[in-house]
Amino acid sequence: MRATLFQFPDSRPIVVGSFGDAASLSCATPESIANECDIAEIRLDLFHREIAEMGSELWGHLTSFPLLFTARRKTEGSPFDLSSSERSALLDTALPDSSIVDIEVISITEMSGLIGKFQSRGIPWIASYHDFDKLPTLQKLEAQAGLAKDAGAAAFKCAAQLGSIDDLTTLATFQMSEQGIPLSTMGMGTLAPVSRLLCAQAGSVLNYGFMGTRETAPGQWSARQLREGIRSLKPIS
Repeated sequence: MRATLFQFPDSRPIVVGSFGDAASLSCATPESIANECDIAEIRLDLFHREIAEMGSELWGHLTSFPLLFTARRKTEGSPFDLSSSERSALLDTALPDSSIVDIEVISITEMSGLIGKFQSRGIPWIASYHDFDKLPTLQKLEAQAGLAKDAGAAAFKCAAQLGSIDDLTTLATFQMSEQGIPLSTMGMGTLAPVSRLLCAQAGSVLNYGFMGTRETAPGQWSARQLREGIRSLKPIS
Protein backbone atom coordinates (compact mmCIF):
# COMPACT_ATOMS: atom_id res chain seq x y z
CA MET A 1 0.00 0.00 0.00
CA ARG A 2 1.40 3.41 -0.91
CA ALA A 3 2.23 5.85 1.83
CA THR A 4 -0.14 8.70 0.98
CA LEU A 5 -3.59 8.60 -0.57
CA PHE A 6 -4.64 11.59 -2.62
CA GLN A 7 -8.12 12.55 -3.80
CA PHE A 8 -8.00 13.04 -7.55
CA PRO A 9 -9.54 14.76 -9.30
CA ASP A 10 -10.30 17.31 -6.62
CA SER A 11 -12.88 20.08 -6.73
CA ARG A 12 -10.12 22.72 -6.89
CA PRO A 13 -7.10 23.27 -9.15
CA ILE A 14 -4.22 21.16 -7.85
CA VAL A 15 -0.72 22.63 -7.93
CA VAL A 16 2.05 20.17 -8.73
CA GLY A 17 5.57 21.07 -7.63
CA SER A 18 8.06 19.42 -9.98
CA PHE A 19 11.62 18.75 -8.84
CA GLY A 20 14.25 19.40 -11.50
CA ASP A 21 17.43 18.86 -9.53
CA ALA A 22 18.56 16.27 -7.02
CA ALA A 23 19.89 18.81 -4.53
CA SER A 24 16.48 20.43 -4.07
CA LEU A 25 14.84 17.02 -3.79
CA SER A 26 17.29 15.79 -1.16
CA CYS A 27 16.89 18.81 1.12
CA ALA A 28 13.09 19.07 0.83
CA THR A 29 10.81 18.02 3.67
CA PRO A 30 7.08 17.24 3.67
CA GLU A 31 6.56 20.41 5.70
CA SER A 32 8.54 22.63 3.33
CA ILE A 33 6.86 21.42 0.16
CA ALA A 34 3.40 21.69 1.74
CA ASN A 35 3.98 25.45 1.71
CA GLU A 36 4.47 25.41 -2.05
CA CYS A 37 2.26 22.78 -3.67
CA ASP A 38 -0.43 20.15 -3.19
CA ILE A 39 1.47 17.25 -4.72
CA ALA A 40 5.15 16.81 -5.59
CA GLU A 41 6.30 15.41 -8.92
CA ILE A 42 9.47 13.35 -9.02
CA ARG A 43 10.82 13.05 -12.55
CA LEU A 44 12.38 9.62 -12.43
CA ASP A 45 14.04 10.09 -15.82
CA LEU A 46 15.97 13.09 -14.52
CA PHE A 47 17.22 11.12 -11.52
CA HIS A 48 17.78 7.70 -13.09
CA ARG A 49 21.49 7.69 -12.20
CA GLU A 50 20.78 8.54 -8.56
CA ILE A 51 18.03 5.91 -8.46
CA ALA A 52 20.48 3.29 -9.74
CA GLU A 53 22.53 3.93 -6.59
CA MET A 54 19.84 4.79 -4.03
CA GLY A 55 16.58 3.31 -5.26
CA SER A 56 13.52 4.65 -3.47
CA GLU A 57 15.69 6.13 -0.72
CA LEU A 58 16.05 9.13 -3.02
CA TRP A 59 12.51 10.22 -2.09
CA GLY A 60 11.92 8.11 1.02
CA HIS A 61 11.98 11.18 3.27
CA LEU A 62 8.93 12.58 1.42
CA THR A 63 6.53 9.64 1.41
CA SER A 64 4.20 11.24 3.94
CA PHE A 65 3.41 13.84 1.23
CA PRO A 66 1.47 12.99 -1.96
CA LEU A 67 3.90 12.07 -4.75
CA LEU A 68 3.40 11.97 -8.51
CA PHE A 69 5.96 9.91 -10.42
CA THR A 70 6.90 10.48 -14.04
CA ALA A 71 9.46 8.72 -16.25
CA ARG A 72 9.41 10.89 -19.34
CA ARG A 73 10.51 9.61 -22.75
CA LYS A 74 12.92 11.70 -24.83
CA THR A 75 10.39 12.59 -27.53
CA GLU A 76 8.10 13.95 -24.80
CA GLY A 77 10.67 16.16 -23.10
CA SER A 78 13.27 14.09 -21.29
CA PRO A 79 16.94 15.02 -21.79
CA PHE A 80 17.72 11.29 -21.63
CA ASP A 81 16.89 8.65 -24.21
CA LEU A 82 15.67 5.92 -21.86
CA SER A 83 14.07 2.82 -23.32
CA SER A 84 10.55 1.72 -22.51
CA SER A 85 11.87 -1.06 -20.28
CA GLU A 86 14.13 1.38 -18.41
CA ARG A 87 11.29 3.80 -17.82
CA SER A 88 8.97 0.98 -16.77
CA ALA A 89 11.56 -0.25 -14.28
CA LEU A 90 11.84 3.24 -12.78
CA LEU A 91 8.07 3.51 -12.37
CA ASP A 92 7.92 0.02 -10.93
CA THR A 93 10.45 1.06 -8.29
CA ALA A 94 8.20 3.97 -7.34
CA LEU A 95 4.99 1.92 -7.29
CA PRO A 96 4.78 1.46 -3.47
CA ASP A 97 5.08 5.22 -2.90
CA SER A 98 2.90 6.49 -5.76
CA SER A 99 -0.13 8.68 -5.22
CA ILE A 100 -0.46 9.44 -8.95
CA VAL A 101 1.53 8.32 -12.00
CA ASP A 102 2.12 10.02 -15.37
CA ILE A 103 2.37 7.90 -18.53
CA GLU A 104 2.40 9.44 -22.01
CA VAL A 105 -0.46 8.67 -24.39
CA ILE A 106 2.11 7.37 -26.88
CA SER A 107 3.42 4.94 -24.24
CA ILE A 108 0.05 3.45 -23.24
CA THR A 109 0.36 0.30 -25.35
CA GLU A 110 3.96 -0.50 -24.45
CA MET A 111 3.31 0.13 -20.77
CA SER A 112 -0.07 -1.58 -20.55
CA GLY A 113 1.23 -4.18 -18.10
CA LEU A 114 2.58 -1.50 -15.80
CA ILE A 115 -0.67 0.45 -16.04
CA GLY A 116 -2.47 -2.69 -14.94
CA LYS A 117 -0.28 -2.86 -11.84
CA PHE A 118 -1.16 0.68 -10.84
CA GLN A 119 -4.84 0.17 -11.57
CA SER A 120 -4.92 -3.00 -9.46
CA ARG A 121 -3.68 -0.93 -6.53
CA GLY A 122 -6.19 1.83 -7.12
CA ILE A 123 -3.49 4.34 -8.06
CA PRO A 124 -4.80 6.92 -10.53
CA TRP A 125 -2.71 7.67 -13.61
CA ILE A 126 -2.75 10.57 -16.01
CA ALA A 127 -2.10 10.28 -19.73
CA SER A 128 0.12 13.09 -20.99
CA TYR A 129 0.87 14.61 -24.36
CA HIS A 130 3.53 17.19 -25.24
CA ASP A 131 4.34 19.26 -28.32
CA PHE A 132 7.44 21.44 -28.01
CA ASP A 133 7.06 22.97 -31.48
CA LYS A 134 3.46 24.14 -31.74
CA LEU A 135 -0.07 23.94 -30.40
CA PRO A 136 -1.83 20.98 -32.03
CA THR A 137 -5.22 21.48 -33.63
CA LEU A 138 -8.34 21.04 -31.54
CA GLN A 139 -9.02 17.86 -33.49
CA LYS A 140 -5.62 16.45 -32.51
CA LEU A 141 -6.11 17.36 -28.86
CA GLU A 142 -9.57 15.81 -28.84
CA ALA A 143 -8.19 12.62 -30.38
CA GLN A 144 -5.43 12.36 -27.78
CA ALA A 145 -7.92 12.99 -24.97
CA GLY A 146 -10.10 10.23 -26.42
CA LEU A 147 -7.21 7.76 -26.34
CA ALA A 148 -6.54 8.70 -22.71
CA LYS A 149 -10.19 8.21 -21.79
CA ASP A 150 -10.46 4.87 -23.58
CA ALA A 151 -7.36 3.59 -21.77
CA GLY A 152 -8.84 4.39 -18.36
CA ALA A 153 -6.71 7.39 -17.43
CA ALA A 154 -7.94 9.59 -14.60
CA ALA A 155 -7.06 12.74 -16.55
CA PHE A 156 -5.54 13.92 -19.83
CA LYS A 157 -2.62 16.34 -19.60
CA CYS A 158 -1.45 18.47 -22.51
CA ALA A 159 1.53 20.83 -22.59
CA ALA A 160 2.26 22.61 -25.87
CA GLN A 161 4.30 25.46 -27.30
CA LEU A 162 2.26 28.62 -27.75
CA GLY A 163 3.20 31.01 -30.54
CA SER A 164 0.39 33.56 -30.41
CA ILE A 165 -2.52 34.93 -28.45
CA ASP A 166 -4.78 32.87 -30.70
CA ASP A 167 -2.97 29.75 -29.48
CA LEU A 168 -3.58 30.83 -25.90
CA THR A 169 -7.32 31.23 -26.43
CA THR A 170 -7.50 27.95 -28.36
CA LEU A 171 -5.87 26.09 -25.48
CA ALA A 172 -8.26 27.68 -22.99
CA THR A 173 -11.19 26.78 -25.26
CA PHE A 174 -10.05 23.16 -25.27
CA GLN A 175 -9.68 23.23 -21.49
CA MET A 176 -13.28 24.35 -21.12
CA SER A 177 -14.61 21.75 -23.55
CA GLU A 178 -16.25 18.48 -22.51
CA GLN A 179 -14.07 15.51 -23.40
CA GLY A 180 -15.47 12.97 -20.95
CA ILE A 181 -12.25 13.07 -18.93
CA PRO A 182 -10.72 15.72 -16.60
CA LEU A 183 -8.24 17.95 -18.43
CA SER A 184 -4.90 19.43 -17.40
CA THR A 185 -3.55 21.99 -19.86
CA MET A 186 -0.65 24.41 -19.97
CA GLY A 187 1.43 26.31 -22.48
CA MET A 188 5.18 26.47 -22.95
CA GLY A 189 7.34 29.35 -24.15
CA THR A 190 6.82 33.11 -23.83
CA LEU A 191 3.11 32.78 -23.11
CA ALA A 192 3.57 29.90 -20.68
CA PRO A 193 3.18 31.86 -17.42
CA VAL A 194 -0.11 33.52 -18.35
CA SER A 195 -1.40 30.29 -19.91
CA ARG A 196 -0.88 28.39 -16.67
CA LEU A 197 -3.00 30.88 -14.77
CA LEU A 198 -5.67 31.06 -17.47
CA CYS A 199 -5.93 27.30 -17.86
CA ALA A 200 -6.19 26.85 -14.09
CA GLN A 201 -8.94 29.45 -14.06
CA ALA A 202 -10.63 27.54 -16.89
CA GLY A 203 -10.61 24.33 -14.86
CA SER A 204 -7.25 22.62 -15.37
CA VAL A 205 -7.08 19.91 -12.70
CA LEU A 206 -3.27 19.73 -12.46
CA ASN A 207 -1.11 22.84 -12.71
CA TYR A 208 2.67 22.52 -12.72
CA GLY A 209 5.36 24.75 -11.25
CA PHE A 210 8.96 23.99 -10.42
CA MET A 211 10.49 23.25 -7.03
CA GLY A 212 14.01 24.33 -6.19
CA THR A 213 15.98 26.26 -8.80
CA ARG A 214 15.45 24.44 -12.10
CA GLU A 215 12.44 24.45 -14.42
CA THR A 216 11.22 21.11 -15.72
CA ALA A 217 9.42 22.73 -18.71
CA PRO A 218 9.93 26.00 -20.62
CA GLY A 219 8.20 28.97 -19.02
CA GLN A 220 7.16 27.51 -15.67
CA TRP A 221 6.36 29.57 -12.61
CA SER A 222 7.78 28.38 -9.33
CA ALA A 223 5.20 26.22 -7.59
CA ARG A 224 4.86 28.78 -4.80
CA GLN A 225 4.20 31.63 -7.25
CA LEU A 226 1.75 29.54 -9.23
CA ARG A 227 -0.27 28.53 -6.18
CA GLU A 228 -0.45 32.11 -4.95
CA GLY A 229 -1.62 33.25 -8.38
CA ILE A 230 -4.24 30.53 -8.73
CA ARG A 231 -5.62 31.21 -5.27
CA SER A 232 -6.24 34.82 -6.26
CA LEU A 233 -8.41 33.84 -9.25
CA LYS A 234 -12.09 33.05 -9.56
CA PRO A 235 -13.08 30.14 -11.82
CA ILE A 236 -14.40 30.97 -15.27
CA SER A 237 -18.00 29.83 -15.29
